[in-house]
Amino acid sequence: MVLSVKKEDLEEDASDDRKASLKAARGPLLSLGSTILFALSAEFTALASKGGIPGFQLLFFLRLTQLLTMLVLTVIIRPKLIGENRRQNVLLVLEMIINNVGTSLVYLSFTYAAPGIAFGIIQGSMPLFTACIAFIFLKEKIGIIPCCGILISIIGVALVSYGMANQATDSTHTMIVSILLPLAAAFTKGPDMVLGRAIMKDMSGLTLLLYITLLGTPAELILTYSFETPVWAMSAETAGYIAGLGLSQAMAMLFFVGVLKVEKAAIAVALRAFVVPLTILLDYFFLSKVPTLLKWAGLSLVVLGTIGLGIHTWWTHRQEDKRTAFLKNMAFPPLQSDTDQ
Repeated sequence: MVLSVKKEDLEEDASDDRKASLKAARGPLLSLGSTILFALSAEFTALASKGGIPGFQLLFFLRLTQLLTMLVLTVIIRPKLIGENRRQNVLLVLEMIINNVGTSLVYLSFTYAAPGIAFGIIQGSMPLFTACIAFIFLKEKIGIIPCCGILISIIGVALVSYGMANQATDSTHTMIVSILLPLAAAFTKGPDMVLGRAIMKDMSGLTLLLYITLLGTPAELILTYSFETPVWAMSAETAGYIAGLGLSQAMAMLFFVGVLKVEKAAIAVALRAFVVPLTILLDYFFLSKVPTLLKWAGLSLVVLGTIGLGIHTWWTHRQEDKRTAFLKNMAFPPLQSDTDQ
């Protein structure tokens, strides 16, 4: 009987330990899912652009698909739709504007440069911008080990971008635009991440995404008719790329707001560095772009830095959970006199 009880206790402890480990890994796992979907959406953008769809029109299709997805989820989940005070609502409006500007710059980058080099420049710059802004506005600090992981990833991204720039055969004007657009996107997405994390302390991430797409959909349609000649007749293949772009990006956003909910803004951005090697791998399969030796060296550093950061993030959360559980178990029961009162 005693052995049976002990065995059951051991099995229960093992089950609790697995659950705690999985809980501690939420950020890295959600980030991995977000990264895969972001990389796929970048490839779909490049492929749809090759099919003759203008940049702003692609963004309109992207936002329209996201809006429809968020409306369905809002009806099912029914989150709180407005802030509780003026500060929350002002932050929400700012985030709507900044996110749409940043997303437009990101996806326009993919029409001027291969997704690999665009993501390389963006991901190489974003952690630094985000860490500085998060420190100023959210008072979020990151330790030495995460800083080392971010630095290793940034060095890898720089090597990848340098190798891709040397391999490019575009005109000087196109090359300048393909560098400046991603840099502008990175500078804009830093405040976007910080604002998103600040808002999600009080509101649902689904509400945030709903408002972003409500503004972005008509805005992109206006930009399409203002600066481009829209193409509504397209092949089934191109339509499939557009559908894949919208759905993959909508799901990527849902995954990523989950990361921002549980991780500091700079850590959430740095964990997404894995999008660079993954996008370059997809560039090879979808766009027939073969990585050079310098790119492989950079990719190895990116993977090393991101994996190291992910393991450290998991370990940190695991230690915090163990400490919380220990303090809870060590709590003394109230005295009899206290309970009587």
